[in-house]
Amino acid sequence: MKIEFITDSSGKRKAAIVPIELFEKLISDNKLPELWDSVPHPAGLKGEAKVPGTVMNISIEKGVTLRAAWRLYRNLTQLQVAEAMGITQATVSSIERGSKPHFSTIVKLAALYGCVPAQLTDE
Repeated sequence: MKIEFITDSSGKRKAAIVPIELFEKLISDNKLPELWDSVPHPAGLKGEAKVPGTVMNISIEKGVTLRAAWRLYRNLTQLQVAEAMGITQATVSSIERGSKPHFSTIVKLAALYGCVPAQLTDE
């Protein structure tokens, strides 16, 4: 497997060009959230946080809540979310079906999904 490097004028490595197979393996590894794009959360006309269109499309197309759509958007399973948060998969399922979790749980989910808590509510 050949990896090529992009260097600055002093020869310091700044980036790497990797085979697509390696790149796909890296981005499919859900333990690398630093590879996720930052999701902007500008306020709408009434001050509420906007939800990215891709997340909204997942919610609409799959008929799921925004909490479930964010998980799917981030390519995580309920079990992975449960393990990351120290809760059960059944609790994640309940949260996604629309139960009212504590605000602290929403804050933890938002941190895991790389969004703000207001983007996780269907209200």
